[in-house]
Amino acid sequence: MSETIVAPPFSMRKLGIALCLMPVMLAMPSATLAQNAKFTASAERGDIPVFVEKYDDGEFCADGSGAQPCAIAPVDVPEFDASFVYRFLAYHAQRPFDRFSWQAFTALMAPRDAVHDVAHDVARDADLDIPGSKAAWQDFPTRRDLFSEVAFPNPSCADDLPDGSLLLASYVQSTGDILIDQAGNFVLYETRINRIAADYIRENGLDQKSGRLAFANGQNPISFPVGHMTPPITATATTDSTSSGSSGDTRNALRNGASGGDAPHIPPSAPGVMGAQLLKFAWRILPGNNGTKPLVDHGYYTRPARISLGPSQTIDGRAKCLDVTVGLVGLHLVQRVQSGNGDRWIWSSFEHIDNVPLASNARRPNSIITDSPFANGCLAPTDIDRPYAFYGGHGVGGTAANNPVSGDVKWADSAPYARRLSGEPVGGSDIVRCWRLFSGTAESNFIWQRKLAGTVWQNYMLLGTQWIGNPGGATFGVGEVPRYLTNSALESFMQHQADATCLGCHSRATTDAGQSANFTFLLDPSP
Repeated sequence: MSETIVAPPFSMRKLGIALCLMPVMLAMPSATLAQNAKFTASAERGDIPVFVEKYDDGEFCADGSGAQPCAIAPVDVPEFDASFVYRFLAYHAQRPFDRFSWQAFTALMAPRDAVHDVAHDVARDADLDIPGSKAAWQDFPTRRDLFSEVAFPNPSCADDLPDGSLLLASYVQSTGDILIDQAGNFVLYETRINRIAADYIRENGLDQKSGRLAFANGQNPISFPVGHMTPPITATATTDSTSSGSSGDTRNALRNGASGGDAPHIPPSAPGVMGAQLLKFAWRILPGNNGTKPLVDHGYYTRPARISLGPSQTIDGRAKCLDVTVGLVGLHLVQRVQSGNGDRWIWSSFEHIDNVPLASNARRPNSIITDSPFANGCLAPTDIDRPYAFYGGHGVGGTAANNPVSGDVKWADSAPYARRLSGEPVGGSDIVRCWRLFSGTAESNFIWQRKLAGTVWQNYMLLGTQWIGNPGGATFGVGEVPRYLTNSALESFMQHQADATCLGCHSRATTDAGQSANFTFLLDPSP
């Protein structure tokens, strides 16, 4: 079975890509869920509605066994054709990657004890956040579990930690900046990896400084395990295939951007061999710690947490353990696969729909032929449609947003936790999103949010899925598609920069022994 989904229109202007269109009556859904603000049709501009597609039931569960999101994780992108060069985002090229992202995201968030078959669809759970049940990712070791160099500031906080509670300590972004929400609280960060990646690190001695040095001196390349289907997918397009729904047909449709009247059969992305998976979470402390809807219109996926703080991090100079409830505001989900030029991983980024508004000068993701996409920074909007967690409109519309917090900021005993040394609360940051969603990604969000209606997961959106599609160089970076990808909760203050690209930035990652680290900074674990 398949269903026709009707989603918002957008402008084809300046995209530089060919799109196949079908006539249709449009129904405009909530802009909140679609999260493609200001994509409206205008007859004067010649805009054409393009969000029209038939979605096969295989869209939602990785093994194709059901019509709902499920707990089965995808292991690869079977439609990918490595023989073709992709320099810009195009609808049929991006769609399998965005599908992969949503399948991976919902599988990770499934309760740990969910049975991985269609009889236990996670979408049948009212919230996908069952009290007392850990999610699948909570079994993954953290960065602090793996590397002894990264100790908790207050180790005693681990004592008597309730089962299912997170133990958090990091609150500084990769730029060295802190993000403070509109309630005056720090955002916290946590890095985890699946057991496949953790086993690779431990088996090769990469969890120890001496082991990383020995590995580098042995001139062994660091190469995390690669996920693949069973049997493995071949990377060559089959041009003479005539059977309906064959891998050749699917790859040729992906490569050529073809679109027929009926939904193409969607090949399953599981079962198979799972590859390495890296996760980075951003958590917001919920005001009142009651898990309700604080300051924003839509609820969060929540977890109980304990924050480990050392003497140098608090106003009174005493180590502390703070018990709070946190809500998920951002996630990078990175997975190594055979397809998609898998030596460089697939990078998926999600965030809560109420994080930030769009910048008034937000660019479309294919508008990259420029040396300075944001010469004057990312500008604040003149008005906003609802409350946001990380935007309060403190500045003037049209002026530069995304400015880091300056001065010395410490933790207090009670909310608001971010305080000056005087004890004065620190105002929240004004953050905007600099890059618009790609139209196909916005459509994917619309489809998945509709499927997840009635659960907390309808309040999350995919920002983009980044993969390597071309050899790179100059304008095209390391070949990543889309060229730029950042998360408002994880890279709040660098969205306008030339290196505001997940795969591009991580291509420079090395171990603390100076060896190329296969796109992860984990192996340079110095505090």
